[in-house]
Amino acid sequence: MESTVFNITERTEKGKKVRMKGDVPGIIYGQSLDKPIPCQITKRELIDLLGSNSSVLALKLNGKTESCVLKEVQRDAFGNIVHLDFQHVKKGDSVKLRVPIRFAGTEALDAKKLLLDDIISEIQLQGDPSEMPEHIEVDVSALEHGAEVLAKDLVIPATLKVDLDPETVVARIGSLKTSGLEVAADEDSEEVAE
Repeated sequence: MESTVFNITERTEKGKKVRMKGDVPGIIYGQSLDKPIPCQITKRELIDLLGSNSSVLALKLNGKTESCVLKEVQRDAFGNIVHLDFQHVKKGDSVKLRVPIRFAGTEALDAKKLLLDDIISEIQLQGDPSEMPEHIEVDVSALEHGAEVLAKDLVIPATLKVDLDPETVVARIGSLKTSGLEVAADEDSEEVAE
């Protein structure tokens, strides 16, 4: 569940001042806490944290390790991270997390001149954070033109709830021939032939 411990410090200054010093401000909240804890993290530590594959993060604050999930990463207009929201969790807590959907086998589609149209790239799951997968994998290698991947086709641990209608289309398989690029190329070649 938890492997790497990430160091954060309690914050007494406003977020703007923290950012001027080169750190990123954040907040830890949760039902098991008396009150939200303003915190900050160094950019080096943040890079490691964002690269972590664990859904539950071990954050060391004031000498004590807290289990948290990263709920929100706020960015400015340039894409720079300006604030982090962490939710404090303990065993048995139920949290909602967005988990990415990864499509495996796209090389096989390329070989068949087929395209994957991924309509939904992440799914919201609810349950014990220790049960949350890093991602949901869907093998599309055997699919043919016109096939659809529905929410009910996703392999999700039985202990987790999905906030999505089972009939929702997650992805479709199309043909390169029906893409706008190929059609435009055909029209150009007809004009040259005239």
